[in-house]
Amino acid sequence: MAKRQQSPHRIVILGPQGSGKGTQAARLAKLLKLPHISTGDIFRTHIKHRTPLGRKVSALLDAGSLVSNRLTNQILAHRLRRPDCRRGYVLDGYPRTLSQARFLERVARPTVVANFELADREAVKRLRGRRMAPDGTIYHLRFNPPPKRLRGRLMVREDDRPAAVRRRLKTYRRAVAPLLKFYRRAGLLVSVDARPIIPRVGRAILNIVRRRAGRLGR
Repeated sequence: MAKRQQSPHRIVILGPQGSGKGTQAARLAKLLKLPHISTGDIFRTHIKHRTPLGRKVSALLDAGSLVSNRLTNQILAHRLRRPDCRRGYVLDGYPRTLSQARFLERVARPTVVANFELADREAVKRLRGRRMAPDGTIYHLRFNPPPKRLRGRLMVREDDRPAAVRRRLKTYRRAVAPLLKFYRRAGLLVSVDARPIIPRVGRAILNIVRRRAGRLGR
C-alpha cells in the first residue's frame, strides 16, 4: 500500500506589534521543520548579497520610498520556489495588502492564517520592555532577558516608545482589517490569544495547525 503523502503546512502569521508573532513563527517553523520566511529578512539578505533584486530594494530605501507590491511579490515568489518550501512554509510579515494576499493565493495558497490577538494597551506595555543591543539584537526585559554582560549597553528604539507604538498600531489595525475579512471569507482564518506565556501560545498555534492539516489530509 502506498504511503499517503503528508499535506503541506502553508502558514501565514498575522498580528500587531508586541503580539509575539515573530517569536512564535520561528518556534513553529523549527518544530515543523519548515522555513521561517520573513519578508524583512529576505530584503536584508538580497541587499547584503547585492543581488539584482537587492539593488532595486536598496535604491528605493535610499530614496526614502516604499517597496512596491510588485517587487515584494517578485521577491517572495523567488523565495517560495526554493526546494525547502515544497513541504510548506511559515510566513511572517506577508501579506500586508489585499493585492499581496491575492498574489499568494496564486503562488502557494495558505492552509491556515493565524491571527494573533492582543489589545493595544497590552502591546504598548510589552513593547516598553524591548531593548536593542549594540549589534542590533532585540531583547525583552521580561520575556527574553539580555545577558548580564550587556547591562548598561542597551537602548530603547524610537519605534518602541509608547507614542510611536500607538501610531503604528493604529496604522496596522487599519491595514489588516481587509486581510482579516478576505481570509475569514476563504475559511482560512483562526484566532490565537497572544496574552499567555510563550510556550502556551506556541502549543495553541501548533494544535491549530495540526488539526487543520488533519482535515486537509482526509
